[in-house]
Amino acid sequence: MATVRKIFDLAAAILFTSKGGDTDYDTYSPLLLERLLIEALPYENAIRAADGREELASAPDTVIDWDDRITRGALPHGLASALMIDEEDKQAQMVLERNYFVEALEEAAPAVLGYGDGDEE
Repeated sequence: MATVRKIFDLAAAILFTSKGGDTDYDTYSPLLLERLLIEALPYENAIRAADGREELASAPDTVIDWDDRITRGALPHGLASALMIDEEDKQAQMVLERNYFVEALEEAAPAVLGYGDGDEE
């Protein structure tokens, strides 16, 4: 289980910064993370489906009871990438972090035959 704060702290470690160091980061991190959670939701649901657990209808707000491979592995990279969007000198690192985010999501979610096909009867 992770919190928005924990994911931000992990992203800050990637960025070599700390909470309170940049008001834009502090202001926009929860909003950016909300967007990332929506993007990661199908991967979390694939993990849940493979484990026989109930899937989620929406992303959570504060406490994120998701697989650690997503909350501690993928999301910090996605948030770090999103926070670098306006930093001209970090565009290459931004793309790398985005790629790490997507790769971590894909590695975390098992290949579930037929999951997400919409061919349910």
